[in-house]
Amino acid sequence: MSSLKDNLLKSGKVKSSEEWDGIYDELPVVIAEDTSSLTEALQRLDTVGGYGYLAIWKKNLFLFNTKLLSKRCGVIDENGNLLKAARVPKN
Repeated sequence: MSSLKDNLLKSGKVKSSEEWDGIYDELPVVIAEDTSSLTEALQRLDTVGGYGYLAIWKKNLFLFNTKLLSKRCGVIDENGNLLKAARVPKN
């Protein structure tokens, strides 16, 4: 288990999940510890139409284009704090 995942679960804002790295606000969470893992994380979220959260280290926030990410998914930091809200599927 990554230390980012450990921090998320300790925050109490993210629940553990068998299928995902976690669950935040009833939506899936995938972890991108750095830019090299971003593509894989976004591909995992594509299976649910992009409706979910990407968890990143806040110190690495400048590495990511959050405007581009926020069009696809929400973003949370290692403490489960909301950086960008996720799109919510229409019923």
